[in-house]
Amino acid sequence: MNIAARVAKGLEYLHHKGVVYRKSMGSLDILLGDGYHPKMSQHGLADLGRLLAEDNKGWCTDFWGSTTIAPETYVTGKVTKESNVYSFGGLLLEMITGRRPIEPADEDRNLIAWATRLMKDRSQLRRMADPALQGRYPSMDLEEALTVASMCVHQQPAMRSPIGTVVTALSRLAYDVDPPESSHPAAPS
Repeated sequence: MNIAARVAKGLEYLHHKGVVYRKSMGSLDILLGDGYHPKMSQHGLADLGRLLAEDNKGWCTDFWGSTTIAPETYVTGKVTKESNVYSFGGLLLEMITGRRPIEPADEDRNLIAWATRLMKDRSQLRRMADPALQGRYPSMDLEEALTVASMCVHQQPAMRSPIGTVVTALSRLAYDVDPPESSHPAAPS
């Protein structure tokens, strides 16, 4: 969750400066530096990465980001802060589930549609965790992270959480990303 919280903080910074990011954001758009500090890549660099990244089945990942584009952006072509939040929610779901935005060999191809359906039933939430975690995660953290993701991928733009709210929620889950003052240990006497 530390990486997700830092990406959200970067997006919040851009929004504060009056910049909207772009049509979609996916895991290939996030570069990790020293200490796993994320950097949002330039659009051209992200496109190059998509064109070069092919999986073993020969399926080109050029289409990976297409399901993280907000529904209203498909219709209008306009990118807004709300559409950025939707795309971030798709990225967050990628991180939580370990799934691609589009799974070529899966009948539940679209990550956001699949996740939205499963999030309606609390008994299905554990099924959404990345299998690579092998069940080693606090279930309350999974529920909270999925709640944040659902706040981002709401179909109606006005119902999506502002990125500042997302940053606050993820910072609670990411213990080392600007924790609240009360979480710092007391100084020795």
